[in-house]
Amino acid sequence: MKILIGCEFSGTVRDCFLAMGHDAISCDLLPTEARGPHIVDDVLKVLYGETWDMAILHPPCTYLASSGLHWNKKIEGRAEKTEESLQFITDLWNAPVEKLCIENPVGCINTRLPFMPKPQYVQPYDFGEDASKKTGLWLRGLTPLEKTSFVEPRVVNGKNRWANQSDSGQSMLGGGSGHERSITYFGIAEAMALQWS
Repeated sequence: MKILIGCEFSGTVRDCFLAMGHDAISCDLLPTEARGPHIVDDVLKVLYGETWDMAILHPPCTYLASSGLHWNKKIEGRAEKTEESLQFITDLWNAPVEKLCIENPVGCINTRLPFMPKPQYVQPYDFGEDASKKTGLWLRGLTPLEKTSFVEPRVVNGKNRWANQSDSGQSMLGGGSGHERSITYFGIAEAMALQWS
């Protein structure tokens, strides 16, 4: 298949599909961090400009994720950025691609865009990764991912914690741009390539 992995600079998902023999290419405004086929450009231009059998899209979550929406009333201009991000999701979803996945954390996509289907939520720890990061997959023409391998957590004061979490449950990857936190876990990328091929 000819597959576009949009808004991906790491090459993680792209490389899993390449390993399965597909014609996969990543696209982002940033250059790729891993050698391989990559386009530095606006993903909408690439998505609408060519014919694709599948698209897996990872739009930025900064202005969509529940963890940051409380800032919309406190920081001038931030609510407008959320509106722009919702329009971006709409444009991605309306792309003429039969098999499509949009990946994003828990946020305002479904509360603000009623035409979007309910997402499948996945956790890295169900795909062989020692990590917790609840992530939504909005799917069209693709089956929900089946769990592959559960990683047991450590238990702190009766609560489950994985390697990417502090004992209090906070992310140990820090804040800032979210660059490192935005990379898809390999176990999930591998499951996408194996199950959607």
